[in-house]
Amino acid sequence: MEDKQLMKDAKMCTRWALGLTFILIFAFPGIMFLTGYSYTLQFFKGWTYLAFGWLIIAGLYISIRPWVEVYLEKRQ
Repeated sequence: MEDKQLMKDAKMCTRWALGLTFILIFAFPGIMFLTGYSYTLQFFKGWTYLAFGWLIIAGLYISIRPWVEVYLEKRQ
C-alpha cells in the first residue's frame, strides 16, 4: 500500500516540478519574445536571478524536508 502512495506522490511532484519549470523559465519569456518585448540587460539579469533563486529554494526544500519529517516522526 505504501509503495502505491509513494509512486502516486512522486508522479505528482514530478509533474508540478516540470510544469512550473516550463512556465517560469520557458513559457513566460517565450510569450514576451513573441510579443516583441525588447529584452534589456537589467531584465535578463533579473530573470537569471529569479531562475537561480527558484533552483536554490527548490533544492533546499527537497534536501531539508526529509530531515524535518524524520525529526517529527521521532518526536511522536
